[in-house]
Amino acid sequence: MNLIKNLSIRTMAERYGLCFKRFPLSMILIIFLTCLIIYSNHGWNPQEKLEFFLIFYPATGALLAIALSLLTEDFKSKVVAVITQVLVHLIWFGVSAYLSQFDRFSLPQLIAVSATVVAIGLSVFIVCFYRRNQEVPFWNFSMRMVLALAITVTIGAFLTLGLLLLVESLKMLFSLQMYSEIYVDIWTVCMVLLAPSMFMILIPRGKSKYLATVADFSRFAKGVVQYLFLPLLGLYLITLYAYASKILFQWSLPVGNVSYLVSGSMVFMVLLIYLTFPLQYLEGNKLFKRIIRWLPVLMLPLLALMTVAIGRRLADYGITVSRLYLLVFNIWCYAVCLWLIFTRNKRIWLIPASFAVILFLISVGPQSIANVTQRQLKKEARTAFVAAGFNQFPLTGENYELWLKQADSKVARSIDSKLHYLYTDYGYRAINDLVGKDVITGRCSSLDADGNITEDLHDTFANDGMIKNSPVPQGYSSMTLVTGADDNIVKVDGDIMLVKVNDGNGVEHRFEFNVKQLAEYDTDRIPDDESRPLFIDNGEALLAIDDFRVTVYSRGSNYVSFSGILFTK
Repeated sequence: MNLIKNLSIRTMAERYGLCFKRFPLSMILIIFLTCLIIYSNHGWNPQEKLEFFLIFYPATGALLAIALSLLTEDFKSKVVAVITQVLVHLIWFGVSAYLSQFDRFSLPQLIAVSATVVAIGLSVFIVCFYRRNQEVPFWNFSMRMVLALAITVTIGAFLTLGLLLLVESLKMLFSLQMYSEIYVDIWTVCMVLLAPSMFMILIPRGKSKYLATVADFSRFAKGVVQYLFLPLLGLYLITLYAYASKILFQWSLPVGNVSYLVSGSMVFMVLLIYLTFPLQYLEGNKLFKRIIRWLPVLMLPLLALMTVAIGRRLADYGITVSRLYLLVFNIWCYAVCLWLIFTRNKRIWLIPASFAVILFLISVGPQSIANVTQRQLKKEARTAFVAAGFNQFPLTGENYELWLKQADSKVARSIDSKLHYLYTDYGYRAINDLVGKDVITGRCSSLDADGNITEDLHDTFANDGMIKNSPVPQGYSSMTLVTGADDNIVKVDGDIMLVKVNDGNGVEHRFEFNVKQLAEYDTDRIPDDESRPLFIDNGEALLAIDDFRVTVYSRGSNYVSFSGILFTK
């Protein structure tokens, strides 16, 4: 952190020059991103796909460039280093261009992109330490990186706040007229340009990157760990062991939420071992060292409790993306604890490295958890339909209603719930080969004691036809913007919905439409370029709805909200 100790204009200029030399592509990309955001803030409105690419690639590419520079700067062959960086960046450039072609991401795509970016971010901390006997250099490097990140984000935030307050002071004291875009410009310069560049300056280089000296713990740091963090973790473990004892005594299954408590304790334990890693190389602290080494052993029974809880959720409700991720995390926790036990808490760099690799493998590609979940749930639904004699796909709304009535109530509830999960989390495109646009999922919301459906739920729909700037249609003389969001405005009689709206003169107009037909206007069920308003004509007026939310229960309660334009003659 010599930059902080020897802060001057000359030192800053020298360090920025070295930074540009060490991370040239990263610096170029964040400068480009800064200029792009400021340019867009002042009126440039590119197409959404182009805008996504111009923001996503520089932001992620700069992070990737840092990781590649740290990895290749110690290569003996500079040619190999350059070729490696060029090839990886060409691949990432192609991936970014491919992703920019989508109007919106499906769940598997969103998870894959997020996991990849997280893996790239973690790689910045670990790419240099794949050799043997790198435990202490890794700890020193990662701690300095975390500290550098905290310092630069704090400086950037305080600088942003200070400049914003200065602008407000100038406006208040001197009655100056400031353009509103200046607030975004200030944030962009401070947080997009200055903070990342300062972070790159503070990244250890040369011999300091592989510093093998074991730093002594200060009394304050040791006291915080021994008398605050460790007792807190102990209280968590005691609570979970008490709950496990209750489970064994009552001979019952654990609730699902215990998985999150065990996961939190596991993460807390790993962080505690990481923070206290140098203590095992220092004299003294025998009792503390013994406690730290026993923590992974104490965690294993709790991980078993977590496994049982996850298994119960899977058996009762089936697979979902979150449950499978939790299961993989549970297995990874077993591996981490066993690794810490047999290595006596050494080679800790493999913990974040394995996490990044596993996260990438289970999130990207056809074998990803999101894709496996989608295929399995669709397979179960198709099997249930075929077993009941429904072989023509996609099922129409009428056939789906018939299947719900004919199927066993528990099967109907299970399959309907799974289709609804796919629809809400993946979008209609994930089930369009199974059910048609007029099918409403999520209908079986509850069962009575005999397993019969007691409540019939019409799902929530949304449409955005963008008609706010539409001209008045021929035959009509005026238009009025209308909204509605009240149970008294909309009444339900079966599948028929009655909407009451008032024009600008206080005249009430009534419109009727079928709830099931709304599915055809759901944004998730149609491509963006086919999005269109919902037009309802009662013979006297025309109602064009460009955004709506509808939830209808068979017991009489309902919720509706909409906005659009009323055209009157």
